Amino acid sequence: MNFVTDTHALIWWFTDSPKISPKASSIFEKCEKGENIIFVPSIVIAEALSIFDKKRVSFNFKKLFKEIHNSENFVLIALDYPILQKMITMKDIPELHDKIIVSTAKHLSLPIITKDETIRNLPTIKTVW
Repeated sequence: MNFVTDTHALIWWFTDSPKISPKASSIFEKCEKGENIIFVPSIVIAEALSIFDKKRVSFNFKKLFKEIHNSENFVLIALDYPILQKMITMKDIPELHDKIIVSTAKHLSLPIITKDETIRNLPTIKTVW
C-alpha cells in the first residue's frame, strides 16, 4: 500500500518515539521492508529541518534526509502546480504545512499517516493513526 506521511509521524518513526501509534509504526516497518511506499511531501522535510534547527526534537537531520533520498520506498514529492491547485480549494485547513500535506495526499489519492486532529476530522481525506 501507499501512504503520505506528515512531519510528526516521520520524525517519531525515525527517532523511535513512543508517541507513534502501533498502526503507524507498522506502516513504516512495512515500508522499510519494501512492502509499502510512503510519499513524503517536501514541506515535511522542510518542517523537519525547522524542528531540528530549533532543537525541539533531538535527531540527526542529515541522516534522515539521506535515508529518504536513498530509499526506494520513501518518495519525496515536490510542491508543484497540481498540488498548489488543490490548495486553492482548501478553506477548512488554516495551517499552511497541513494544507500542503493534505493537498499532496489528495493529488495522489492516498491516506495520510497523521495524529493531527484537524486533518483526521476532515471528511474528504482518509487518515491512518
